[in-house]
Amino acid sequence: MNNTLINRLNSLMKENGISANRLSIQATGARDTVRKILDGTTKNPRVDTVSKLASVLGTTSQYLTGEDGTPEQVNTILQNSTREIPTLPSRVTMPLDIPVMGTAAGSHTRGAFQFEGGIVDYVRRPPALTEARDIYALFVEGTSMEPQYHPGDLIYVNPRKPPRAGDIVVVECKNGDHEPHEASIGIYRRRTEKAIVIGKHNPPAEIEIKCDIVKGIHRVLTINELFGV
Repeated sequence: MNNTLINRLNSLMKENGISANRLSIQATGARDTVRKILDGTTKNPRVDTVSKLASVLGTTSQYLTGEDGTPEQVNTILQNSTREIPTLPSRVTMPLDIPVMGTAAGSHTRGAFQFEGGIVDYVRRPPALTEARDIYALFVEGTSMEPQYHPGDLIYVNPRKPPRAGDIVVVECKNGDHEPHEASIGIYRRRTEKAIVIGKHNPPAEIEIKCDIVKGIHRVLTINELFGV
């Protein structure tokens, strides 16, 4: 199955003009999903992962894994698909009005995020956020959220969306009356009476942040949410 999957991924990426990195992000939100399949690091990808890759490529998971279909059959699937491929607006038509508030620490310790006078830049507003209020952006620092987020990656954050377990969040903290606000990025695990618990990827860990210093838990928007797909 792996050779078939690799061959068909390569063929369909070429046909669709999409890179492994872009396919990975659109399908799973992580950068390395397809690369790991292609280089053999991931020998048996999850069923839901293959299904997500197939959806982006406009085919079926059965075709990707060689369970059915011929090239002619997959061409029929692509030609008869009613799924419209969205046309993205020109970059210059997207307003340059989302404030970048600093950095979110991708570390296991402290963040570096300043709301109070902390705007460091402005970035363009993605299509699906035309009417959204209070959206802001941050640059990721550190490597604890790799491979999902790398140092320097830009994330968009919606403080109005309540987080659910498993969501990527920015936890805004204030350590003292005269200290700037800080933030850490992580996977929202749970809230206890005394702490907010977030997960980290690299190395795998769970970090507790005391509730009495937490000022907000803001959800990081996914690629699908940014582009309305």
